[in-house]
Amino acid sequence: MTILYFIVGLGLLIFIHELGHFLVAKFSGIRVERFSLGFGPHIGFKVGETEYCLSLLPLGGYVKMSGQEDFEEGEIVPLDDPRAFSSKSLWTRMKVVLAGPGMNLLLPFILMPIVFMIGRQEPKYLSQPPQVLGVQADSSAAKAGIEKGDMILAVNGKPAVTWDQVMREISKPAGTEVRLQLKRGDQTLEKAATLQTLEGGMGGYLGLEPVFFVDVDPLVGAFTPDSPAHAAGMKAGDKVVAINGTPVADWNAMADLVNQSKGKESRFTVERGGEKVELKISPVFNPNLNKYVIGVAKASNPDNFVKRQYGLGEAFQKGVKENLMLFGMTFKVLKDLVTLKASYKELGGPVRIAQISAKAAQQGLGNFLYLLAFLSIQLGVLNLLPIPVLDGGHLLFMVYEGIAGKALSMRKRLIAQQIGMFMLLTLMVVVTVNDIDAVWGLKDIFDKVKGWF
Repeated sequence: MTILYFIVGLGLLIFIHELGHFLVAKFSGIRVERFSLGFGPHIGFKVGETEYCLSLLPLGGYVKMSGQEDFEEGEIVPLDDPRAFSSKSLWTRMKVVLAGPGMNLLLPFILMPIVFMIGRQEPKYLSQPPQVLGVQADSSAAKAGIEKGDMILAVNGKPAVTWDQVMREISKPAGTEVRLQLKRGDQTLEKAATLQTLEGGMGGYLGLEPVFFVDVDPLVGAFTPDSPAHAAGMKAGDKVVAINGTPVADWNAMADLVNQSKGKESRFTVERGGEKVELKISPVFNPNLNKYVIGVAKASNPDNFVKRQYGLGEAFQKGVKENLMLFGMTFKVLKDLVTLKASYKELGGPVRIAQISAKAAQQGLGNFLYLLAFLSIQLGVLNLLPIPVLDGGHLLFMVYEGIAGKALSMRKRLIAQQIGMFMLLTLMVVVTVNDIDAVWGLKDIFDKVKGWF
């Protein structure tokens, strides 16, 4: 089902993208020879002058227009066919190229209001005042001097009256500095903290997020790659009740006991199906977190979530605001990657997108549509980057043509496209390796391969 959700979600975004190119090309009088979703072997049918195809590999699509490749050294070849792409004016060709990413950037403004009308599950604490419920030991928040009971007034200079507003400002890559204005009794304090890497996840955290203190039962929900707990036989749904005979009161107490082990093999007592099971686990040191862990994530209590729905007017307003926030987040991540403030390990590729798509679909239509809206923004922005082979690269060539008065030579254009293709393939390899490591763990895979020989 994971693959199915991935194909449906990605297929819709690709269809919308190519539909943009197709409609503007048709409207501009350009002959479209083929409209294809996917690449490789295909099935299809022809209506009028256009062949409509569904191809085997769903990772992309294309619109083939007459005259798209009719270039010679230094200039566009004038064609007798007025319906060829290359015979159209520069502005018309630019509109055709812009239409694809433009549709991807428009789609979220249709989907997001629907999301807020349908409603999606969200933590109850998001609509509550941002009073600090607790601070994790040795976290950035603890080192900055933030204490339980502090009321957050502003984050990075922006006023905050709910946890939702706080979370939007601190949902940034690890390494990002966050400035907080707090109220403690009669005092107003200014604190600064740097986001740390979250175990088994992407992005960063401070250590004061409510998620660490709302569902406090030591109930295991999932495992990280290379999880020693999973390797020792721990299962999702297990409740940790003791470590080396010491009772475990809550999740944070469990984390403290694990860290205190300093990597020594420990005896974990868990409740499973009404019975107690003993497991021997050796915690491992996580350098990003600077503490010992067993590679587990806690389960969430459904009672701590609520489904919120809105009328058309408010849904539209919230949808626009949400999209603008996602646009800002996307550009911030790009900026941080370019300036090396964020690691390439923050990037996710097709494997993680497939996994997240399936999880979102299982959580309801609202969450699935929200994910599609976010991915559509990313796809639109990515395609506008000035990299040859992307729409942004084609636009760059056209800008050059407008300034120089002639098209870039075919030889130079081909060289640029080869460089662009190399860059994209390199990026795909990097994000795929990231995905494999995040989902299955490279160490586990290498260990299994070594076991075959």
